[in-house]
Amino acid sequence: MILPIPPIPSIGKIISRPFEGGIPSFKEKNASIKRLSSLIHEINPDYLLFHPVINSIQNLWLLASYGAAWLFGQSLFILLFVSFKYLIIEEFELIVLFPIGMIILFLILIGFAPLLTFKQLVVKKSRYNKVLLLKQTQQIAYYEHNRKQASIFHLINYKDITASVRRNEGLVYEVLNLHVIDELTGDLIHSISFEDMRLNPYDQWSFIRTYMERPADELPLNPEFAQACPTDMSQSLFACSDIAQASKEYYLKNPTHEFRLGDWARCCTISYLDLAEGNIYQSSANPALHPEVQRRLMWDGQNNPYNILPVTAERQAAFANQNQAVKRKWYSGIAINATWFIGSILYVMLVIA
Repeated sequence: MILPIPPIPSIGKIISRPFEGGIPSFKEKNASIKRLSSLIHEINPDYLLFHPVINSIQNLWLLASYGAAWLFGQSLFILLFVSFKYLIIEEFELIVLFPIGMIILFLILIGFAPLLTFKQLVVKKSRYNKVLLLKQTQQIAYYEHNRKQASIFHLINYKDITASVRRNEGLVYEVLNLHVIDELTGDLIHSISFEDMRLNPYDQWSFIRTYMERPADELPLNPEFAQACPTDMSQSLFACSDIAQASKEYYLKNPTHEFRLGDWARCCTISYLDLAEGNIYQSSANPALHPEVQRRLMWDGQNNPYNILPVTAERQAAFANQNQAVKRKWYSGIAINATWFIGSILYVMLVIA
């Protein structure tokens, strides 16, 4: 589903600015480091790139799309049954057109959500932030997304950032926002919202400041979760969907993309949701590939001081769409998922009949 673009965040409770005093300790150290490590796309002396975050509300949109697809299939079978019975088998009556018209209207309404999901799988419109921290040049790069325009690349100075924590009204969670504020007018020039409901925003800001302001050995990382991905992830939806699976708290990442029963079982049940999330990873514009970023990179690619597992040969093959084990897992999982999905619709139809 093409999920709604998060609104430009207002300034919440201001935490601090870069290089402003000491860096606070982590409030939820183990949980935050585990979560932050899993969000890392790549990290080296030049830059740190975060995966786009899919929050709980956006997951609900995807679940709604999934449920709408099931109802669409169910209603389609009811329409075929009613049309066949009252237009072909029994004598036609004008009053029959009313329930048929209502079912068609219902189909149009509930078919809108899954249609948008499948459209997004095809068009791959970029809508989510991959935030890039450039350590050597002390800058932050990201893409600003608009509904009807192409994504706009921004490169801003880290020292101009003001960090705030915003508490969403009606929901008990806080998220980190980074702003650039015009000192004369107080107007917002740039705003980046991380929208991560599962992460302590104070710890996230401490992590960002530690990377940008301190030596590599001071940045806390859990290498069990901090596993690099290829910079260009556009070639394989399945490999990106593996990331969506691995981003869940009850999964460890799978850098070799080996067959794991839990991963395959998930493909057999809710592959629709993982593919939709994988499309978000796949289509999100990557600031690390922008020419303005590329010409600022100075690291030679050797002896990375950050404790992160590098891209494995199997993962590289998976993202190049050449890992047969990944293809077999997803094709078989999708086939089984589709079988029970359609079977459940047919079963309900048999009960109704």
